[in-house]
Amino acid sequence: MELMSFICPKHPTVWDGNGFSECFENMVLGFGVNVVSIIMIVVLGISGRNARRSTRISQKCHSEKVFLHLVPAVGAFLALYDITLLLKRVLQEQSTVYHEWFFKCSQFSVWTTIMLFSKCDIWFFIFYNRMLCFWWITKPILGIPHLQTMFSSLKVIRNFKESCSFVLDIVFVIYLNIGRVMRESSSNRKCGSLEDSLLSCNSEIEEDLGDSGHTRSYWHILTFKSINSVMDRGVLKQLDFEDLIQLPIDLNPSSCHSTLQCCWVSEQSRNFSHPSLFRAVCCAYGWPYFRLGLLKVLNDCIGFLGPLLLNKLISFLQQGSSHFEGYIFAISLGLISIFKSFLDTQYTFHLSKLKLKLRSSIMMIIYQKCLHVSLAERSKFSEGEIQTFMSVDADRTVNLCNSFHDMWRIW
Repeated sequence: MELMSFICPKHPTVWDGNGFSECFENMVLGFGVNVVSIIMIVVLGISGRNARRSTRISQKCHSEKVFLHLVPAVGAFLALYDITLLLKRVLQEQSTVYHEWFFKCSQFSVWTTIMLFSKCDIWFFIFYNRMLCFWWITKPILGIPHLQTMFSSLKVIRNFKESCSFVLDIVFVIYLNIGRVMRESSSNRKCGSLEDSLLSCNSEIEEDLGDSGHTRSYWHILTFKSINSVMDRGVLKQLDFEDLIQLPIDLNPSSCHSTLQCCWVSEQSRNFSHPSLFRAVCCAYGWPYFRLGLLKVLNDCIGFLGPLLLNKLISFLQQGSSHFEGYIFAISLGLISIFKSFLDTQYTFHLSKLKLKLRSSIMMIIYQKCLHVSLAERSKFSEGEIQTFMSVDADRTVNLCNSFHDMWRIW
């Protein structure tokens, strides 16, 4: 509240009973959002200088020239028209509020900044940046309360002008995201074109395939970005074994066997008379499996939040209150669903990796045992029984990973 008292000394409240206060809409949802947009464009423009030196400059097509010049020009004209009307009211000694000046001037500054940076050679790295495209999706959503306030005034010309400004934001964000997707898809498909050099494109894909074992950013790991290179190669031709991603070191059968073998040797040294394979497996993969259990607990707890929030939202709608808590319930319900699906994917992926490690380890242990056992002892088992140990029994043991977590989940 102290911050709102500083920003809006005469109207320090965020909610006035019927909606957001006019000062909050203009200073926070208007001026604040526009300032963030300008900062993002300027920061991307400064950081894009390094990309200009190392990457080929992209040329604008006809539609990109129209949208990057015409739409910002129309938006700047509408904002300048609002500033002119405010100036006219000042000259006629009519009352004006300062937060409206801030909002309209920031609108004009945003469109002017877009026009200036669209003429730079690094325009592609600025306006097709994913963070900026996502921010432009959020920007019109934050402008909806201001548009609702304008419509309540029942002034035709003012409502038409505000609607045009809002439509311009929508058109611009749709164009940016469609243009970014088309640019990315065309750059991926150009690898099979005869017009471009095959060497540079193939080398880029091979670099992506070769770097799969190196350290990547957490975002690339969590969103499985490493598989994109395989998908791009699969569009061009039938995939061969050489086109697949290199197997990580921890999934290598020899590495899996070494992990379980060390634990098995340690178990034999502690319990020479009655060594337990179960204890050896727990020693090798118990802690990663326990961490997956914690992830499962978190995922199940978040699953309970969805119905609770839905109940709160229904109660809020039945009461008919005009407070802004309804927005919080609705947004939280959507975010929880997204976060839960994200955790489900991570749990399934890491559990599959753990099952693959365990299966490889058990099969290698059985195979090594068959190689070192004496002929007399091996004659007690047929080849079919040994193969059953390595395939069917190993799979049954691995499937316990799913069964155990599902068992405590039911309890």
